[in-house]
Amino acid sequence: MLLCTADETIGAAVEAAGAAVQRQVARVNDAGSLIGRWRDAAVVLVGFDLAEAAGRLGLPSRPRVYVLAHSTSPPSALSASVPLGAATIVLPEGGAWLADVLAGRTGGATGTSRICVLGGSGGVGASTLAVGLACAGRALGPVALVDLDELGGGIDLVLGAERVPGWRWDRLRSARGQIGDLAGLVQSASGVTLVSMSRDDAGAVPRDAVSAVLASLARSSTLVVTDVGRSLDAGAREALRGADRTLVVCAQDVRGVASARRTVAAAGLTGGAAAVVVRLRRGGTIRPLEVAVTLGLPLVGTIPSDAALAPAAERGVPPDRAAGRGWLRACASVLAELDVGRGLS
Repeated sequence: MLLCTADETIGAAVEAAGAAVQRQVARVNDAGSLIGRWRDAAVVLVGFDLAEAAGRLGLPSRPRVYVLAHSTSPPSALSASVPLGAATIVLPEGGAWLADVLAGRTGGATGTSRICVLGGSGGVGASTLAVGLACAGRALGPVALVDLDELGGGIDLVLGAERVPGWRWDRLRSARGQIGDLAGLVQSASGVTLVSMSRDDAGAVPRDAVSAVLASLARSSTLVVTDVGRSLDAGAREALRGADRTLVVCAQDVRGVASARRTVAAAGLTGGAAAVVVRLRRGGTIRPLEVAVTLGLPLVGTIPSDAALAPAAERGVPPDRAAGRGWLRACASVLAELDVGRGLS
C-alpha cells in the first residue's frame, strides 16, 4: 500500500484507516517518488495536492489507483484523477470506502481480472457480449458472470439456464462484508459461475451486496465479468468502481454514439479505466476508430453481428454454441487486448 501526499490531514486519515483494518501504508511526499514504486504497490493512493503532478509523469495504466480529496477541495481535485485513470475518494464522507480499499474488500486476488460491460445505448448486445467474454475466458481459468441489469429479464436466459438451480440476487441482497465461497450455491452454466437477477424479485441490488458478492467471486476466479445494465444505480456504480476496466459497447451510427457519450459522462468513465468495443452492423456510418475518438476512449476491439444469436437465445442456446467462429474469435480477441489472465497488468 503506497500513499503519495504532502497533505497532513489526508496522511492522518489514511493512517487511521490503515490501523483500523490492520494494514500498513508506506508514504512518500513527492510525486516523483511514484516512478520506481508505481507497478509494485498493491494499492496506490494519491492526495489531490500531488495528483496533477503525478498525472504529468506519464505513468502506465494500472488498477487500484485512488485520488484522495477533502470535501472542501476545489473542483480541480476531481479532474486531477483523470490522467491517472483513478477513482476519487472524498474524505471524510468516503472513509468507509477508503477502509474497504485498504482491507482489500473491493478487489480480487492477484491475477484476477474484473471487467464491467456497459451498453452505450439500448439494443447493442451488451449482455450478449458479457456472456461471450465469460465463455471465452474459460480457457484462462475459472470465470464468474454477474448480472446487475434489473430490467434485463435475467442473464441466465441468454445462457439457457433459467431452470438451473442456484441462488440468484433475491438470495444475496442481504450479503455484507466478507462472505464465503459462493461456488455450489449460485448457478453454474456453460462452465461459468453465474449470479443472475431474479424475475420474481426484480429491483436494484444494494451497493454492499454487490461489493461482497464481487469480492467473493474474485477470490475464486481468474475473470469476473459484470453486466451492469444502464440504470447506473448504486450497485452498478459499485461494480464500476471496483472494475479493472469497463467496456462500453457502442453502435456505429450517430444516435448510438451520441447516446454512448452521455452514458460515458453519466458513469464518470475515463480513458484510463474504460475502453470501447464497437458493435459492427451492415450500413454502419461511423468507423470504429472515429467512434473511439469521439468518446475519448481507447478502442479494444469490434464485435461482428451474428444472425444466429437472436434465434438461438429464443431457444435457450448459449452464444458459445450458436455463434459463428468470427464472433467467438472477436470475444477472445477483446480479452487478449485487455491482457486478461495476467490481471490486466
